[in-house]
Amino acid sequence: MNKIDYLRLSVTDRCNFNCFYCRPKEELIQLPPQEILSFEEIVKFLNLVTHWGIKQVRVTGGEPLLRRNIVSLVKMLSSVGGIEEVTMTTNGLDLANFALPLKEAGLSRINVSLDSLDRRKFLEITGCDNLREVLRGIAEAKRCGLDPIKVNMVLLRGMNEDEIFHFVSFALENCLRLCFIEHMPIDGTGGRWYISSTEIRERIQKKWGPLEPVDSSPGTGPARYFRIKRNELILGFISPLSHPFCDSCNRLRLTANGKLRSCLLSGFEVDLKGALREGIPEEEIKELYEKVIQNKPKHHHFNFLSSGKFMFEIGG
Repeated sequence: MNKIDYLRLSVTDRCNFNCFYCRPKEELIQLPPQEILSFEEIVKFLNLVTHWGIKQVRVTGGEPLLRRNIVSLVKMLSSVGGIEEVTMTTNGLDLANFALPLKEAGLSRINVSLDSLDRRKFLEITGCDNLREVLRGIAEAKRCGLDPIKVNMVLLRGMNEDEIFHFVSFALENCLRLCFIEHMPIDGTGGRWYISSTEIRERIQKKWGPLEPVDSSPGTGPARYFRIKRNELILGFISPLSHPFCDSCNRLRLTANGKLRSCLLSGFEVDLKGALREGIPEEEIKELYEKVIQNKPKHHHFNFLSSGKFMFEIGG
């Protein structure tokens, strides 16, 4: 069993984008406010799990910057004893307004989800014509010192695969980290959009020359890293289908409505919100926590069928 030291914390199911692989087209019923974990409940849980090994927290959503008073939450999280790093994944739309306050509140690093640098494609993927605002947010985050900034690009065959070289150049020009992510078929679209990271690496090597593997520390995440020898740019590849990483996974997920899960697709979860609100003893909460870890799958079951849940519901 891997050492579990990383918590992905979803703070909202709301999002101001409608990326087709994350949210369905039809109108969704959002969680009512009373179903969402409060800041106090989140911190109470975090104060417990730091004694059980958690050292890193990544704030996600939905879009985390839509959570009211998110800067205050980041400050609270970064003040918890035993937490070594608080990071965030955002779509970047409101990042220009939040970058400095988040940095001052104790946010260590930020990842920006960006699947196209072409305005038309960006609109087609997200349903929003806000590419300029996202790019401004990245620039502001860099100016504020939220380095290193990582750009996560979900690979979509027939949609954005022709932008791979553009993204590499963009990362080089702006001193960004770049991570390519295989599309995960949990949205009911099957394999229509899937393209393997192996194919992408081969394309990059044809244009930029050899890629050499870069060692990463155990527990640093699911990405495999390679360096373009010609320009020293380091690229990450998250490949849940072509190169599963279950055997090295070190994380748990806490959904916005308080469900603790061991895996993105695991059907097993425990209701921490209920436990926290009922005031059950710490020992019983620890039992629930350990039950989730014990049910952490050794292998995932990704296939090209719908999982019944969408990414925004679990916490991307």
